[in-house]
Amino acid sequence: MPGSRVAALLNGWRAPQHRDGLALVVSSGLSSAVGLLYWVLAAQMFPPDVVGVNAAGLSALMLVGGIAHLNMSHALLRFVPIAGAASRRLVVLGYLVAVSVSALAGTGFALGAIWWAPELVDVAGYGALVGFFAVSCPVWTLFSLKDYILTAVGKATAVPVQNVVFSVLKIALLIAVTLAAVPGGIALSWVIATALVVLMANVWLLVRLLPAHGAATADRAVPITVGAVGRFLGADYVGALFWQAALMGLPVLVLSRLGPEAAAAYNMVWQFGMALYLVPSGMGQSMIAHNAADPGKVEKARRETVRRGLMLVVPVALVLALGGQFVLALFGKHYTEAGTGALALVALSAIPNVITGSATSTARVRQHRSVQFGVPTALSVLAIGVSWTLMPRLGILAVGLGWLIAQCVVASVVLVMYARWLPGPLAGWVDALHNTALLRRVGSDGLRRTGGPATAGWEIGDRMGGGSETVVVAVGPPGERRALLKAADTAHGQHELRQQTAALAALHADPRLQHWTPLLPRVLGTAEVGDTYCSTESMLPGGSGPEALADPARRVPFLSSAVAAISELHRRTATLRRVGDAELDRWVHRPMAEVSRVLPASLRPDADRLATVLDLRLRGQTVPVGWTHGDYLPVNLLAAPDGRVSAIVDWCTAEPDGLPVLDVALFLAMAHAEVEGDELGPLVLRWAARTPPREAETLARCQAAPGASIVSPEVLVLLGWLQHVSQCVARSDRMAANPVWNRRNVRPVVREAADLLASGPVPPARSPVRA
Repeated sequence: MPGSRVAALLNGWRAPQHRDGLALVVSSGLSSAVGLLYWVLAAQMFPPDVVGVNAAGLSALMLVGGIAHLNMSHALLRFVPIAGAASRRLVVLGYLVAVSVSALAGTGFALGAIWWAPELVDVAGYGALVGFFAVSCPVWTLFSLKDYILTAVGKATAVPVQNVVFSVLKIALLIAVTLAAVPGGIALSWVIATALVVLMANVWLLVRLLPAHGAATADRAVPITVGAVGRFLGADYVGALFWQAALMGLPVLVLSRLGPEAAAAYNMVWQFGMALYLVPSGMGQSMIAHNAADPGKVEKARRETVRRGLMLVVPVALVLALGGQFVLALFGKHYTEAGTGALALVALSAIPNVITGSATSTARVRQHRSVQFGVPTALSVLAIGVSWTLMPRLGILAVGLGWLIAQCVVASVVLVMYARWLPGPLAGWVDALHNTALLRRVGSDGLRRTGGPATAGWEIGDRMGGGSETVVVAVGPPGERRALLKAADTAHGQHELRQQTAALAALHADPRLQHWTPLLPRVLGTAEVGDTYCSTESMLPGGSGPEALADPARRVPFLSSAVAAISELHRRTATLRRVGDAELDRWVHRPMAEVSRVLPASLRPDADRLATVLDLRLRGQTVPVGWTHGDYLPVNLLAAPDGRVSAIVDWCTAEPDGLPVLDVALFLAMAHAEVEGDELGPLVLRWAARTPPREAETLARCQAAPGASIVSPEVLVLLGWLQHVSQCVARSDRMAANPVWNRRNVRPVVREAADLLASGPVPPARSPVRA
């Protein structure tokens, strides 16, 4: 690997999110390595049945403790980074709730152990077991929470140190209780070590770290309400219950269904599996902590987390899958014979677990409750179901198979849901699921907060539009459509909705446009519901613009009124400006840089050459600059029955100092393409060689102003194309990754347009659409 690639790889791990994630992974690795030594010693000191019962008891302890803390770990991880001075109070309250519930749950589990874990009662005795669980469950709960809080306050690098101390203490105490012949020595050594680490860590947290964190983050703190934490916990806790049931419950299930010797073998197998499963868990914790204040950036963080997680997990998983028998030989012949196949399957299941784990962490940042609940629940149900069904025939191999099947199935669904590009029908299905979940999160609360008292009694009606970025639904009194509710939960979707809100407010407030603004919707209100930005706007009369364009009887009035309507905005707001570096950067170079990122490396020099040609043709020209729509397409127009434009909608890309004539250039090109059933790319190439005379005349007329230059129509068509495709790439990862759209509309233009502007061959012309 070249030195530059090594340096880039190392620099990537130095980023705070990845550094902290790696620290948590290292912590898990060190803990697992020392933990394996602990179980190696236990396997040598005690017979398999004693190891199996103690391992099942500790798994039950961790299961009950994990269930009882109400998943407060992820709630604190999500909200402590943004709680400011309230951080310590939030943590203390979380501790009180989690410890109280954990003590009750531990006692309840032990009291009922005579029914669901009689082996534990036989070994420990009823009273001793009740006392052990009543004390140990709260201690384990505090131990579970501390790593998350350290990560939340930016001290993830301290986690490996504390967990190594814990692991070493366990070994030392194991040797001590064995020499002293203390009954239940394995479980006691574990719990005593846990209590000592909990005491040290929480003194440091509560006395020093949390007050310092509160002071350092006071400027970006947001109010944390009981309702916000409760809503987060509601879905997250149920999903975590199922996940804990699979992680910690399967050892108990193996004990009761296959006996203590099989439980001992599965315990050793699961030590390796759990070590691999903790990699995406640790990296996910860091991702939550570093993106809690800005959920809009989490999708990029998720992709990077998956990439780096796979870098760490795949090599180790393959080694364990191929060499598991040699690893298990460290524990003895019984473990090799019983566990080799299960270890291979569990290790392979850790690879798709990187994908499912990152999806759950992303949902926690964005508070997507359906994913918080759905992913871990599906994994647990599948893993336990397959294990239970096949265990009588396959033994603990069935558990490994259950994990592998569950992870592969759920990871496949996650990959589809997060895919950057999907075929049309599948993309529509995924968008519909996303929109349904988004509307469920927004609900009537979003309508009430965006519409105010005037919308009392209104209902959410039919979905009117939307895609992977936003959803649009009709709202109004029962059975009526009065307005549109728009909601976006992605960074780009929210940016565009906010931009539309600001643009419509400015246009309606401009006295020069008071006779023109009836063509525009009015924003009735905006609100933020969780991580979703919502706006409600008036619904204007009119039918579909593309339908008017497709109707020969309505096409001519639609085209002419569309050009006239937007030209009125341009005429009333434009001022002359000489094109210089700032304008060229906005209209040519930044859009071309956006387009270049979806081009193969071989075409990037052609993109640079096209940008240079456009720069030369535009530089120094004096052009009108003013308000532009920015995405002036037939789909963003409404038409009256006679075909005339009745409304102009979707002002998400509007700007007050754009190049107005590009609205017209893009509209004419797209209208031609739609009428002819052609793609935009081939039409732009024909027009780059020679724009039809009528359209060229229309573009020249739109630039007419005293002192203004007349930019050639071929240049304007290419600039309109560049504006459109760069916006498509920026607003939608799915569009950017669509190979069909790219090959038809982007690559041919980049490859040929610079030559066509000079002296390229003229492609066959088609009948022009009259405007």
